[in-house]
Amino acid sequence: MGEGIKKQKKRQILNRLFKYLNQYSQVLLVQLENVGSNQVQDARYRLRKEGLGDMLVAKNTVFKKGFAIRQAALDPEDPDYELRKPLWNKTITGLERISNLCKEKVGLIFTDKPIFEIRPLIESNRRSAAARVGMVAPIDFIIPPGPTGMDPSQISFFHALSIPTKINKGQIEITKDFRVATKGKKIGNSESALLQKLNIKPFAYGLEIKYVYTEGAILGPEIFNLNPNELVGKFTQHARTLGALSLGINLPTAVSIPHMIGNAFKNIASLALASDIKIKQLEGLGSAAPAAPAKTEAKKDDKPAKKEEPKKEEPKVDEDEGLGGGLFDDDF
Repeated sequence: MGEGIKKQKKRQILNRLFKYLNQYSQVLLVQLENVGSNQVQDARYRLRKEGLGDMLVAKNTVFKKGFAIRQAALDPEDPDYELRKPLWNKTITGLERISNLCKEKVGLIFTDKPIFEIRPLIESNRRSAAARVGMVAPIDFIIPPGPTGMDPSQISFFHALSIPTKINKGQIEITKDFRVATKGKKIGNSESALLQKLNIKPFAYGLEIKYVYTEGAILGPEIFNLNPNELVGKFTQHARTLGALSLGINLPTAVSIPHMIGNAFKNIASLALASDIKIKQLEGLGSAAPAAPAKTEAKKDDKPAKKEEPKKEEPKVDEDEGLGGGLFDDDF
């Protein structure tokens, strides 16, 4: 690539950085270590397609120069003066803080969306990677016991690494867990060769958000990884603590004043009701509601009254029947 083309590309990146700093309110610094160019292109395309923001990838020196240009007064002699003039109004608070964090291999994502919405898209595209010599292990990795698929002629390789093995069904089998990588430590030749022989890719890499710049502040993972419910819960908890402390020392604050007013009104209401003083806020409070019709409950000792049954009329008896009537019936 010619020198002129490189300078032209650099100017384009600087102008886009200048534009995005005015267009968006947040800058996400993402780690690109061991991330492939295809993963970066995919993330940039998805951000634009879904209207979530724009992404820039360049050398750290270019980023730092772009931040410095944005903070300084515009130079009329600059070839891009006319292009940048409509975008420059004032310096951006705390922009040098994100500039100082541009170390190693990083990219910048410019967005207005909440972090919890954009983070899944950015960090979802992860790909497996082999363990290369000299790379720092991002995680602890342990090879579990089991068959290796390797013939017994290669058992000396395992013995050299002090890996407990045995021969089972014509192949080498690892008998105990073996830690092949430790987080934060570099991968050696032996560990890399072992993982290659076993065809294991222990690590996965993708874009990872390291810092978020917003309104002059730098937010770390311990803050921007919180979801809205956790944020509301923490805010509520601290507000209650502050309110209780303020009420305890009788100090008016934004969280204690509503409680102070409420408590004062309760005292006024109690005094007014006790002394039969009428105030507007208590109108209708003491009026009795229409009484519901009382239900008479039967006492346990009271027995329900028995209904009087109509008296049956006794059949009239003739005087003759009374003296022996019925003894001379026709059917007898």
